Amino acid sequence: METRLLEPMESLISAFVLITFLQTALGAQEFYRQPTHESAVQGSSIVLRCIIKNRDGTVQWTHGGFGLGTERNLPGYDRYTMIGNTNSIDVDGNSIEEYSLKIDNLQLIDDTNYTCQVSPGDSDEGIISNMATVTVLVPPSPPILSGKVTIPVTLEKPTNVTCDALNGKPKAQITWKKDDVRIMENTYELTTTQPDGKRVDTRGIVTITAQPSDAGKKIECGAWNMALKEGEPLWTQATLDVQYAPKLTLTHSNPDRTIREVDEVKFTCSGEANPFQITWRWYRNGELQADVNGYQYTIPRITRDFHGQIIRCEAENSVGTTAVEHSLNILYGPKFKGDPAHVSVDQGERAELVCEAEGNPTAEITWRRQNKYSVLHTGSIYVIPSVREGMFGVYTCTATVLGFHEISRDIYVTENGPPQITSDATQYASIGDRAMIQCLSISSPKPIFVWSRNSQPIDYASSGRFSAPEEGLPFGGKSSLQILDVQEEDFGIYNCTVINTKGSATLMIKLEKSEEVQMAVIIGSAVGGVAVIFIIVIACIIYYKCRHSDNESYAETDSNTEIKKRDKNESPSEMTKSTLMDQWRQDYNYRYSAEFDDVDAKVGNTSGQYVCYDTERYGTMPTNHTNGHLYGEGVDDLGPLNRFENSYSTGYIPSTFRSPSRTDFTSGRVSANELASGRTSVNDFTSGRVSATDFTSGRVSTTDFSGRASADLVEPFRLPTADNTTSKLATNV
Repeated sequence: METRLLEPMESLISAFVLITFLQTALGAQEFYRQPTHESAVQGSSIVLRCIIKNRDGTVQWTHGGFGLGTERNLPGYDRYTMIGNTNSIDVDGNSIEEYSLKIDNLQLIDDTNYTCQVSPGDSDEGIISNMATVTVLVPPSPPILSGKVTIPVTLEKPTNVTCDALNGKPKAQITWKKDDVRIMENTYELTTTQPDGKRVDTRGIVTITAQPSDAGKKIECGAWNMALKEGEPLWTQATLDVQYAPKLTLTHSNPDRTIREVDEVKFTCSGEANPFQITWRWYRNGELQADVNGYQYTIPRITRDFHGQIIRCEAENSVGTTAVEHSLNILYGPKFKGDPAHVSVDQGERAELVCEAEGNPTAEITWRRQNKYSVLHTGSIYVIPSVREGMFGVYTCTATVLGFHEISRDIYVTENGPPQITSDATQYASIGDRAMIQCLSISSPKPIFVWSRNSQPIDYASSGRFSAPEEGLPFGGKSSLQILDVQEEDFGIYNCTVINTKGSATLMIKLEKSEEVQMAVIIGSAVGGVAVIFIIVIACIIYYKCRHSDNESYAETDSNTEIKKRDKNESPSEMTKSTLMDQWRQDYNYRYSAEFDDVDAKVGNTSGQYVCYDTERYGTMPTNHTNGHLYGEGVDDLGPLNRFENSYSTGYIPSTFRSPSRTDFTSGRVSANELASGRTSVNDFTSGRVSATDFTSGRVSTTDFSGRASADLVEPFRLPTADNTTSKLATNV
């Protein structure tokens, strides 16, 4: 019984020993044949060989590193199949199995790397074949010449003819022929790889210098690569059409005279070409005139800006482009270049005054003292070798061009001195707003501003809210200390120090909190102001008509005219005095607000008072920093400031009364009717056309102003002292 049970077990052991012996004797799994690199034309079929000896694992192909599967029909890959016999045994008794990969209808997607792999078996390790690369060859598309039927070439001028062979893999080689004769010289190729990284576009270029005999000849382009049969390139051909570019002539409507500013000018471009289908383009100084079409270009009103510019006519046909140009010569009057360059020097120093003007013909420059007729110098630069006391003042340069009106501008020569600060000592801001503390300095030469607080310079970088932009002015400069989002601790004293090479000045400026005004008060004041202005306008119109009627009733030769006029007027009321005074104060605040004329000069001191001159309008100059005089020659010397009154030498001078002297108001040469009728204005006092003797000659009494002025304003001609402690005066300078 025991013997029967042991027999099957002995059989199993014997079989196991036999299998182990056979595996050892026959060897491990290995490749009998591995795949190799292959090249084939797109659309054909290829086979990658993979034969395995003593296979123990599972076979799989990879395509670009990705497995295709283990089944022979490779589901999901219709064009891929594993083929070959799996039951062969060689002479040594080794099993031979084939798992070759067949690819039908080869496409560019098949252009990649392949490997044959066998997974590990029960007793063998996995194996991987050599990597095989499949190269898919793609023939180029039929070549395309730059012209389908005819190719235009320029007569006796090198012309490039192109031929494109696209989509080739590898790139196509281009061959040229002219009338069946191979062209070997002046040929080039350019290649561009397509986005798929495999196909290449090839452009062949041949440079032809056409001769008359080349007209009608045949030119051929051939494209070939390895996807085509040897010696059988793809050909295309065209006929040479020898042409020439347009030949042009440019004329304008003023051929016999020079073009003058504001003239209408018509330009005409004419020519010939083969072919004659021409596209016209016009350029002015290189800029395309897109709204101009055709062979004519009209400028209805030419200006000086056109002078020296180039008018270009460009004609293009299928062969090429030709252009002709005309340089414009425009006659025009003088015009100054840049801003006036004022000069500040010390006495005895050299002063160089520059005044440049453009014009065609060239502008001639002459120099005079203001309101003088004698010529000091001719030329754009006037040099005073050593400036003496009487030479400071205003110089006028005049630019003249023959046939045009002359123009003039004033250049100021000022004396250097220590800076002076003319800003208000008290300025205002509101919490949460942006404060603007302004420091205006009269300074020759230009000043340097330094802001400090509590004896420490302000650190703009670390503060984050403080900045101090500066502005250059004709007679000094302005620095504005800006404070963003004003806080309670920002109110207080700020120190503005101004430095130039002649000295320095300091002003302690107090920033105070501005009082808030109720909106109702603002609206009420605005409405009331409009109503008052309306009433005044109506009253002035009625008054003017009445006075005009009265004036007509009097004869100018009547010896009783002035007595009758005085009898017709009553003494000015207190309201009239206040109105005229307010007008003068408003005139001051307007002229010296933040929007002042940048040629005005202001001289003051650290008390916050001003001495102001309208230099642009009246041609005056700021005072000398040491004695309060202006220097000039003859009537150019304006004399000391205290010619008005001692109280005004450092106070406010209303802009309405800058030029006349005080004595002009006591000579009496004007009647109040002239003021009321509009024939004489307050400006007449400033221009010197009216003398104040009219007030004392017996022809005019102070009552003749009828509300326009009071006697207090004529004698002794004073304004009340300005209030520097309120915000009524302009703080923006």
